[in-house]
Amino acid sequence: YKTGITLSAGAYAVIKSGKYFAMKIISKNLLKGREHMVKNEINNLKKVSQGHKNILKLVDYFETVNNCYLVTEYTYGGELFDRIVSKGSYPEYDVVNLVRNITDAVAYLHDNGISENILFRTHDENYDIIIIGFHFSRIIDDSEVLTTIHGSTPYYVAPEIFKKSGYGKPVDLWAIGVITYFLLCGYTPFYRENSKEELTAIIQSERSFDIKFWDGISDLAKDFINQLLIADPNERITAHQALAHPWFSAVFGK
Repeated sequence: YKTGITLSAGAYAVIKSGKYFAMKIISKNLLKGREHMVKNEINNLKKVSQGHKNILKLVDYFETVNNCYLVTEYTYGGELFDRIVSKGSYPEYDVVNLVRNITDAVAYLHDNGISENILFRTHDENYDIIIIGFHFSRIIDDSEVLTTIHGSTPYYVAPEIFKKSGYGKPVDLWAIGVITYFLLCGYTPFYRENSKEELTAIIQSERSFDIKFWDGISDLAKDFINQLLIADPNERITAHQALAHPWFSAVFGK
């Protein structure tokens, strides 16, 4: 493999570009004591990467004395959050299409016991997304919760994570609710003047649909969001229930 520029660098790894692929180079020396992170990422990618069009594809994996190498498809369209910030709000029809793709991919991952992270495959305005970010995930079942968090984007973080009460698959549904809200109006549902107020709003799920920004957006869209942004994770709809929400059928007619 011939690599090009460095796309990103972290504490344990760098990601470099190729013409048709990206290569994650993980230092074994820096990773000592955290080898399970690489094993999780490899095992999870192997399990799901070929089963859904919106899941990052694992192309190859190999090791040398000093490094581990994960070769994946190259996604260069940028992160979802950055795309929303640069573009602002989206027409509702486009949001339905994007959110349905996200939810379908998340449902697939949940069926395999894995959580998610979201990128765009390309810069094109066709909203083709890719789910990535398996390095901190592990296989879980419906009865299991995780009690630690690594590097989540605060805008998407569910109340139970801040409460440190343990979390599982429902955190991804909360994130979908935040993403849907953000896409439709161009701002996050729990934005406040300071972080303390924002944290309180998230924990209590205090939000509103300001008519200035939400006029013309359907009640079904708001209902979809309301069923996801519920503070109690046990009360949130599942990914498969979200896919069956009438908001999708009302727009797509099926």
